[in-house]
Amino acid sequence: MKKKFLIYGLLVGSLFASCEKMVEIEPKNQISPNVVFTDLNGFQAVLNSAYQRLIGFDYYGRDFQLMGDALGDNIYTAVNLSGGRYNSVNINAPGAHYNIWGTAYLIINEVNLILDKIDALSVPASKTADKARVKAQALALRALVYFDLARVYGYEPSTIPTTGPGANFNKSVVLRLKGTDDVTKATPMVRATVQEVYKSIMDDLTASINIFNTLTVSTTASSAYTLNKAAAYALRGKVQLYERKYLEAIADFDVAMTPANTQARLATNYVGAFAAATNTESLFELVITPATQMANVTGPNSSLYSYTHPTNAGPTPMSTYGGQTASDELFALFETTDQRYAMFFKQGSPIRTWSHKYSGARAVYTDNIPVIRYADVLLMKAEAQAGLTQYVNASNTVKTLRTARSASTAGVPTDATVVSYIQDERRRELFFEGHRWFDLKRLGNGITKPAAIAGGTIPTNDHRLLAPLPTTEVQLFPALPQNPNY
Repeated sequence: MKKKFLIYGLLVGSLFASCEKMVEIEPKNQISPNVVFTDLNGFQAVLNSAYQRLIGFDYYGRDFQLMGDALGDNIYTAVNLSGGRYNSVNINAPGAHYNIWGTAYLIINEVNLILDKIDALSVPASKTADKARVKAQALALRALVYFDLARVYGYEPSTIPTTGPGANFNKSVVLRLKGTDDVTKATPMVRATVQEVYKSIMDDLTASINIFNTLTVSTTASSAYTLNKAAAYALRGKVQLYERKYLEAIADFDVAMTPANTQARLATNYVGAFAAATNTESLFELVITPATQMANVTGPNSSLYSYTHPTNAGPTPMSTYGGQTASDELFALFETTDQRYAMFFKQGSPIRTWSHKYSGARAVYTDNIPVIRYADVLLMKAEAQAGLTQYVNASNTVKTLRTARSASTAGVPTDATVVSYIQDERRRELFFEGHRWFDLKRLGNGITKPAAIAGGTIPTNDHRLLAPLPTTEVQLFPALPQNPNY
């Protein structure tokens, strides 16, 4: 039984502790899942709990926004300022990597419990659409989290190496599609293959989209605060881009960006958009509430603001552990007339380049987090067009973005060199949003570290491209197995 308690004891206790604050449950010390799921409010409460877990510092609340840039080439960690944060990550020390396993499976279990039970829930006719929307969100959320797990702990379908320590290693993550509210029902499971996990992600997104297509679409700003039709299409397009199914990806991206499906659009003011709630470009954005989620975060802390700003940098003096600076190579990519150039400032001795993308706009240390953003979808469409050798179309798509950013369009290639240009444009547009590591990894380009780190290039078959599974998981069930060379 020891193996069974590892994940599931944590899952069950955590699930119902978080839900207790959202729904009235009796008795308080002996919570039954049958009570939690008695009405639609209970299902919504569990879904809210799953969303809340996304904002943890080990997930989208920090690491999924910054660590990819530190593992890659967009961040230089100033070790004298960082308080030890990301020092090992920035030099790609073995094991210094993402660690979302525990949080991700907490979310998955909550979503699984919803999906296991919601079809049997009887609701009045006036609540039928609300019930359907909960199910559609739950499916999309499970797909999002599994996609994140698959990218962190496994290779992509087209980039499984043929040489090196990970040669032909096609294991992804554990695929659990049923919830567990009783630890005695839990059984250890080995990791599914990359192909099996990607198929499950696609199945969930297609099922979610099929439901969303039956529902009325809201295009208010607040509609971006939960997974929605446009976000589901964008995510499915992204998964297909990773699978190099370019035609299918473009079709999904076009639906995602259709004004009838989303309020998101290219911002006229790049800097201002990140200081707004909701970001003009967000298809899906996580809301951080200062009074609750940031209530115990004071002084030098773990927030996005703290990691990316030197102490007392802003109008309100705040202590930080700001060590995550823009690499010289990243900063050199910008024209001074580009709106995105204004997101940087110089400070310190020696002078460092800092980003104001997370400015503490909502409150002290607090910013909302765009997870799926219009500009990212546009650039993914350009990449898919280039993948089909539609180089002129890809060039025009990039020019649409650069025009909105007040950047010159004269140098955008219309031939095969647009492929690499698009990746540079992704650096310019999406810096400090967590995409860079995954872009380099999925394209098999290797990672050339900033010159200041003197880290050289990490080859495409290096074992450090994958994060290690938590040691306790592998110790209790070695058949998982662990990733190569860990």
